[in-house]
Amino acid sequence: MRILIVGGGVDAWMTAAVLATAGKGAAEIAVAETVPPAEGRLVALPALRGLHARLAVEAGTPLLGLRHGGAVEPFGDTGAALEGLAFHHYWLRAGDGEPLQAWSLAAQAAARGRFAPASNDPRSPLSTLDHGLLLDAAAYAEVLKTAALKAGAVIVEDRPEADLVVDASGEAGHAAWEDWSAWLPTGARLSGVEGRVATFAHDAPLTAGRRVRAVEGNVVAVGSALARLGATDGGDLHLLQTTVSRLVALLPTSPAAIAEFNRLTALAVERTRDMAMLRWGDLSNPPPELAWKLAQFESRGRVVMYDEETWPEGAWVHAFLARGVVPKRWDPLAERLPLERTREMLGRMKAVIERTAEEMPGG
Repeated sequence: MRILIVGGGVDAWMTAAVLATAGKGAAEIAVAETVPPAEGRLVALPALRGLHARLAVEAGTPLLGLRHGGAVEPFGDTGAALEGLAFHHYWLRAGDGEPLQAWSLAAQAAARGRFAPASNDPRSPLSTLDHGLLLDAAAYAEVLKTAALKAGAVIVEDRPEADLVVDASGEAGHAAWEDWSAWLPTGARLSGVEGRVATFAHDAPLTAGRRVRAVEGNVVAVGSALARLGATDGGDLHLLQTTVSRLVALLPTSPAAIAEFNRLTALAVERTRDMAMLRWGDLSNPPPELAWKLAQFESRGRVVMYDEETWPEGAWVHAFLARGVVPKRWDPLAERLPLERTREMLGRMKAVIERTAEEMPGG
């Protein structure tokens, strides 16, 4: 099978690296570079490190969280689930005025300018850590290009015949387009890094939306040729990663595979869109899935998780609170313990987190 990737930069070379590594001996991967790599810096979610391990590449510097506005949204765990109930319900009931991030080791380490790798020992507070990455876009594209060529991908000058063409050009072209500009009139822009926390402004020009169908005929769109959400907080890059992984899993060349690829990709794009909207978009008339998620969290602190979610439940909790969406009540199961005992338990947990953060090396 011959697969031709048309485009450049991270979109093209991540696709080539993953396909060439996964399909050794089963597919011929060719790349026609038609656009130069983008300049600037990229933010990646922790999941990208798993892809790097599979590709045997190293890139980026660690990030402990994101800041949209005044609140830090940390990576890793916040608190701990108690008797099967998410931690934020106990935090809500305790009501001591401390921000939720006080129970995040990543947030507390960032506030102190500290960093350490996560521990594999589940008994250690360091096991709750996780980190994303800050990447130089052009340098990262070169790292992926080297990995792709090493795995067997080739560069071509023209556009040979192919069984499948991957559009990594960054342009929607003449494809049918669903416009989301009313919900996302601007995108996020990385404005700096403070204490291993990426900070964002929300004034980047953007024509938000997605292709109605990711696959048309034998052409499949990835990256910004597929969707434009302005989610430079890691959402766009993670969407690229999951789209390419889905490409490996489904190889959309039959009608059934194309239909399933389009269905799952549409869900993944919409879930990434919803988080972007929650963080900096217009929430006056959200799409039904996000409206339901907002209503459920505001009513009772429940985070509705759909298929093909990009962000974990904890990230949604921090994002809701950062946008000022606070639950009106907590889960009644949080009342199984007396209130004073709950407060004592949270106090001990917070003290351990603070002590661990203080003991971490500077970074």
